[in-house]
Amino acid sequence: MYKLFRLILWYPRTVIAATLFFTLLFLWNIPDLHFDPSMKAMIPDDNPTIVTLDKVDDLFGGTDVVIIGIEGDSLLWESSLIFYESLHDSLAEIEQIDNIISLYNAPDIISTSDGFVVEDILEIYPTTIEEWKQVTAKIRNNDLVYQNIVSKDFKGMALICQIASSYDYDEAKLRDDITRIVDQYRNEVDQIYISGLPLTRAYMIEFMQGDMKTFMPYGVALMIILLALSFRSWLGVFMPLSVVIISVIWTFGFMAIINYELPFIGILVPVMLIAIANDYGIHIIAHYYEYSYADREMTKLAVIKKTMRRLGVPILLAGITTIIGFMSLMGHVLPKIREFGLFLSFGIAMAFLFSIFLIPAALNIARPPRFLSQRGSMDKMNRFLEGWGTFFIKFRQPFILLVILGLLFVGVGIQYIIVDANPDKYFRPESRLRQDNEAITRMFGGSSQMLVLVKGDIKDPEVLGKIDQLAQHLKKNQLVSHTFSIADQIKTMNSSFHEGLKEYDVLPDDRNLIAQYIFLYGMTGNEDDIERFMDDIDEPEHALLLARLKEINTSKIVELMEDTEEYIRINFGDSLLMEVSGPVSLIANLAKMIVKGQIISLSVSLVVIFIMMSFVFRSVIGGFMAIIPLSSAIILVFGLMGYLGIELNVATAMLSSIMIGVGVDYTVHFLWHLRGHIREGEDLNTAIHTTLRVSGKGIIFNALSVIIGFTVLTLSAFMPVYFFGFLIVLSISMCLFGALAVLPALISWTNPKFLYK
Repeated sequence: MYKLFRLILWYPRTVIAATLFFTLLFLWNIPDLHFDPSMKAMIPDDNPTIVTLDKVDDLFGGTDVVIIGIEGDSLLWESSLIFYESLHDSLAEIEQIDNIISLYNAPDIISTSDGFVVEDILEIYPTTIEEWKQVTAKIRNNDLVYQNIVSKDFKGMALICQIASSYDYDEAKLRDDITRIVDQYRNEVDQIYISGLPLTRAYMIEFMQGDMKTFMPYGVALMIILLALSFRSWLGVFMPLSVVIISVIWTFGFMAIINYELPFIGILVPVMLIAIANDYGIHIIAHYYEYSYADREMTKLAVIKKTMRRLGVPILLAGITTIIGFMSLMGHVLPKIREFGLFLSFGIAMAFLFSIFLIPAALNIARPPRFLSQRGSMDKMNRFLEGWGTFFIKFRQPFILLVILGLLFVGVGIQYIIVDANPDKYFRPESRLRQDNEAITRMFGGSSQMLVLVKGDIKDPEVLGKIDQLAQHLKKNQLVSHTFSIADQIKTMNSSFHEGLKEYDVLPDDRNLIAQYIFLYGMTGNEDDIERFMDDIDEPEHALLLARLKEINTSKIVELMEDTEEYIRINFGDSLLMEVSGPVSLIANLAKMIVKGQIISLSVSLVVIFIMMSFVFRSVIGGFMAIIPLSSAIILVFGLMGYLGIELNVATAMLSSIMIGVGVDYTVHFLWHLRGHIREGEDLNTAIHTTLRVSGKGIIFNALSVIIGFTVLTLSAFMPVYFFGFLIVLSISMCLFGALAVLPALISWTNPKFLYK
């Protein structure tokens, strides 16, 4: 390393030129980077829910739906029905839409002397009160239409667009095509709402791109201001900032080269690198300035060598511990979070290398700032840090007791943490998307579905009976607004065949009769109505049971999924294969994996850093001291999340690993330099003051850069990212306070022996 460092100082321009050349190569590939915000991308391909959803996609087509909701006082009159019929026809021409279920093609099974026939429910468009009453009566008696396609008060009408594929289509194009058509029908009298997970994903892509464009310039601007105020020179601004920009370019360029698709959480990458990648450069610049100011007789080259000699090990340890914090995400059960940890580790590793190579090379070329030759230019900051140390050493015992009591009180809030993977809550409450979703939920009972895939002889009365039994059980759940299955249609056919008598609204116990009903329906109606729920009208082997949900509430969905699977296991056992899946089941699985992954990554990172610090300081007590500020910050942050009602979601699930990876730097620098000053002959309290004066500025500038860098996340259109930014700022502030207040007080009180080894 010493020979390599000497080589860098001998050929600084060559090192800088080579770095810029490869940076331009990575920059060239960045425009090829693509986004993938889907929930499916977050979950492993071998997850049972994904496997079942793929089966459903092959057998029945896409499971995603987009619902167009129309609200008005005169929807079921001729003028309105004619007006919105053209909307139905225009939507049907969109390539990605496979089928539209609406009042214009909804079937109505009518009893006849020969059995039943299937007619359109809208045979007439009402122009009189009598005709209106006739149509509304037919709608009220049709379970498929009432409160599903038409609202309970007859003031809402839905067009349910079924998407041809669950995954393989352009969500943004679909969103644009639908909104372009719908906007032509908006007027002052009626309200039109659009809802569905495909639109949610499309807006996520758009907002992701918008956030990326916002975060970078604002993050860089704030970083320039902070560095200028901290170092009062363009050299102090340019060096760390160059490392940040180059690290971001290399990371995204690497993603583009390997054709990686950036997930929703990928928008955090540039912000994290802006906030974290300059840490090592800030420490180098801060110590270079401190040593230059302390001894003005030293040559520039001698100051650089002293800086790197003193900082080499602590910066290396800080880099390794930060990478460990992010690499702990590799133990997460969600593949995208594992990849996120890997790419962030790559970016941090590049930042470390560029800091120890580029910055010394640039310092060797550049002229030192003028203010370093001015007396008193750093005295105010030094006096503040020494006074800070004196205070916490003097009141160490009551301060530590107060910290313990605070941790106990705030830690109670951890039990109140809510896990939520609902994509609707990624958007602010005032957003058009959330308002439309709420309106459609109010009128039609929600726009999201859970489904159960059934495999067996679907025409068998026993199989249909079990499907109906499960449907009746699901209806008892308060989250379920409607259920739909082939069993419902068979019961309606049976009742209609017997002149509409309610006592015949049951499943026949004759397989041949069921087959005849299906055949008769196919003769007089539309086979697509049947094939929505069976894979084949002649010899069906699979059927779908759909459950419409009133809201996307993660905890309630998890309970519903678990209850459904338990009911199937207890009541049907191995006699019938039933698999629970659907778009909302992805949310439930994602929530479970978030919790499991959080526990794994948190445990791994803390244990590894404890072992590493114990080895570095050759003391278990040293390892314990190193993780005290981190553990305290974790308890405080998660406790406050519980008290404030901030959900644990895909973004905040990475909080602990990032907090540990970044926050441990402050502890490492403080303990390492403190031990160095003690070895030089200073007593403990004097060494604490010296450490705060010499290394404290670098630690504070470092933490402020992270805090300022993550502040830009509060500009995000996504609520998880907004809260993630708030929590990171809070957690890093606590880690800083722990390293510069809790540790000095605790060490002064306990006087641990490992510092003297």
